[in-house]
Amino acid sequence: MPVHDDEVISQIITEFSEVFAFARTRWSNYAEEVHPDLRGIGMIVLQTIVRKGPVTATGLVQMLDMDKAVVSRQVSRLRDLGLIEATPAEEDRRVNLLTPSPRAEALLTDLRARNAIAYQERFDGWSPQQLATLRDALHRFNSSAPELRADGPARRCAREHTGAHEAG
Repeated sequence: MPVHDDEVISQIITEFSEVFAFARTRWSNYAEEVHPDLRGIGMIVLQTIVRKGPVTATGLVQMLDMDKAVVSRQVSRLRDLGLIEATPAEEDRRVNLLTPSPRAEALLTDLRARNAIAYQERFDGWSPQQLATLRDALHRFNSSAPELRADGPARRCAREHTGAHEAG
């Protein structure tokens, strides 16, 4: 195993902490903008419904690798806030399919655009090569994580992104 500079790794960990703090703060702010009573976990569930819907609550549990009770509470909350709709599935009327409300879709479209601008601003002055180097280094780092489930959400997203990147 190669020897790494402990000080450099410590600095990398500090930089990752800054990235996480930035993302966490931004998503908390976005959640409050969508609705003052919405919190980060609800925003994650809502975003997943927007991207993957129609989806069942059981599907959300699997995609997000979350406890069923947590997902159930978030789905109820999102329904109460008018951000998602539930309709019985054609093939089994006992199962509800969750979809975003038109209002939620509009709000998240706006948030995605503002999020993209925020990242564009942070990457201002970076060359295409620097951006590609960062992307590749992060992909290599994320791909080496042994604790990821074989087919968990992070692995699927990485696989989908890599497939789209290789195809494009």
